[in-house]
Amino acid sequence: MNRIIPGLILTIFLYQACNSPKTTSEETPAKTDSTATAEAGQDGPVEVTFTQAQYNIAGIQLGQPERRNISSTLKVNGTIDVPPNQRVTISVPYGGYVRNLDHDLLPGQRVRKGQLLAVLENPEFIQFQQDYLETKARLDYTDQEYLRQQELSRENVGALKIFQQTAAERQRLQAQLAGQAQRLAMLRINPATLRADKLTRTVPVLSPVDGYLTTVNINLGKFVNPSDVLAEITDIRHIHLALSVFERNIDQIRIGQRLRYAVGQEGRPVHPATIILIGKEISPERTIEVHVHPQSATASVIPGAYVSAELDITNQSVSALPEAAVVSFGGKSYVYVLVSKTGGQYHFRQVTVRPGIAENGYIAVSLPADVDPQKTPVVTKGAYSLLSKLNNQEEEE
Repeated sequence: MNRIIPGLILTIFLYQACNSPKTTSEETPAKTDSTATAEAGQDGPVEVTFTQAQYNIAGIQLGQPERRNISSTLKVNGTIDVPPNQRVTISVPYGGYVRNLDHDLLPGQRVRKGQLLAVLENPEFIQFQQDYLETKARLDYTDQEYLRQQELSRENVGALKIFQQTAAERQRLQAQLAGQAQRLAMLRINPATLRADKLTRTVPVLSPVDGYLTTVNINLGKFVNPSDVLAEITDIRHIHLALSVFERNIDQIRIGQRLRYAVGQEGRPVHPATIILIGKEISPERTIEVHVHPQSATASVIPGAYVSAELDITNQSVSALPEAAVVSFGGKSYVYVLVSKTGGQYHFRQVTVRPGIAENGYIAVSLPADVDPQKTPVVTKGAYSLLSKLNNQEEEE
């Protein structure tokens, strides 16, 4: 029995040894000094390391951002518009039936000031003329009575009361006649030439301005009320542009500033214009309306048409780097800053930046708050070598 127990223990020990996991004698080789290191897949900064040899081959140069005056172009959009005093709504003071229409009364048709647009008919027009003539006849009689009572009042004190009554009636008729004359004038009926045997039941509707018909709402036989809009006319001789400028850019423009614009699909903006008014209200889209006066007429001028414009913004002092310092990958832009130099190795950190305007080999950049532009060296040449090494390392991993 004593011989069996040691044998059993030995058997169990050998079984466990045979089934234990094998240790790997090979270890992953450590990265040498000539490779780049990246932490792109981790939270934290993305870094890349170059040896002195790699640094020299890439031709890396270091520098700091500098203040430069860079001209910029602000691109905005808008529409062609006309001032309210160049938009006319045609209506009538009194209703009537449409008895005649200009045969060219169509939207887009050019009309002249005083041109006949339509003829309205209403029996009330005759009554208006009758009322005027009757009031005029009563006033003529009252004028004669006024002169007669005036003479009598000078000789007889008792006639003074009658004279005063006549004077009051005369004033009432004068006011009534003046009001009726204005009513006829609104119907384009001349009271001075009105005669009892020349009454008319129709009145003309004339264009008050030169321009183009934009809306026509009438047809033969239709009864129109004073509140109805018969037509709308737009005078395009005094157009302007209504541009939408974002709130963040409004401090870059001023009244009197020149710009260029294009209508529709004309292509590059070439037509000159001048800013005449800057709005004082911000829309829900955070834009401000800016009114611009074209310096010359364009071939295609249609109110409401889309326009694109460019404004030159000059002498902006911005923080800028050489264009070679900024590299792009995956829809983002980066620069590389030197973190440290130890033992012949250069340690760089990849920094995401927002590029701005580029001019004369320099580009405006906005560095994050944790990068001091005066103390942190920035790679101004050879940045693509760092980006390439970093991307290759990520692929290997």
